[in-house]
Amino acid sequence: MKKGLIATTIVAAILLGVSALTFPSIAQNANSSSTTNRNQNDSRSITSRDLKAAEKQDFSSATWELPEDASRTKNPVATSEESVAKGKELYLAREKGNCIFCHGDTGAGNEANLSRLRRKPADLSSKERMSSMTDGEVYWKISKGINGIMPAGEKRMTEEERWHVVNYVRTLVKKE
Repeated sequence: MKKGLIATTIVAAILLGVSALTFPSIAQNANSSSTTNRNQNDSRSITSRDLKAAEKQDFSSATWELPEDASRTKNPVATSEESVAKGKELYLAREKGNCIFCHGDTGAGNEANLSRLRRKPADLSSKERMSSMTDGEVYWKISKGINGIMPAGEKRMTEEERWHVVNYVRTLVKKE
């Protein structure tokens, strides 16, 4: 009986060792409670200090990570009054685009929320800025966002909806 218990214990120890090598997070989680009790500054435990540091992370140099062919992506949704109206609705909708929160209703920036943002949003009413981008580039920027700065629209809107937003955003350019 003792031999069976010893053999089982050895097999369990080997399996635990193999799983710890294969899945380090398992070993980390198994030890986290005793480790955290011994050392509150252990890198495996998330503290409020870690959360505050993440909030203060410098996103000023965060930029677009667009595919190389983004500029060649063609807009499959024709610009029409209907498309622009749908795009505006999505731009304004909190649960969809919510673009108004940062870019404001004119695209030049939401002054009321600037103090709550990590950096000033792009001016979508700028003729110079918007004429330098293809519809495909605008689409990809809406789709992918910028880490820590602009949420990815692909998580809240369909592909077609994002194209409607592109069509609407084009109407925000100031006629100078």
